[in-house]
Amino acid sequence: MAITIQEAKRTAASIAVGDLLGYSEPPEGVEDNYPFNAVAYRKTLPKEWQAEVEDVIVYVYHHEQWPEGI
Repeated sequence: MAITIQEAKRTAASIAVGDLLGYSEPPEGVEDNYPFNAVAYRKTLPKEWQAEVEDVIVYVYHHEQWPEGI
């Protein structure tokens, strides 16, 4: 089953929060890139989604909170 961009954003946000808290896991099949596992996850997504997902990751890293609306 394919994921949607909204699901990808939620997953990226979740991983980014894990990066901040020190318990994130890398995406399946990707080497651990802690403290940037959310970035590693973004790189596994379709190119056309990566900028939007990057915005979510940056928001979480900079504001240290879950972004509204995802």
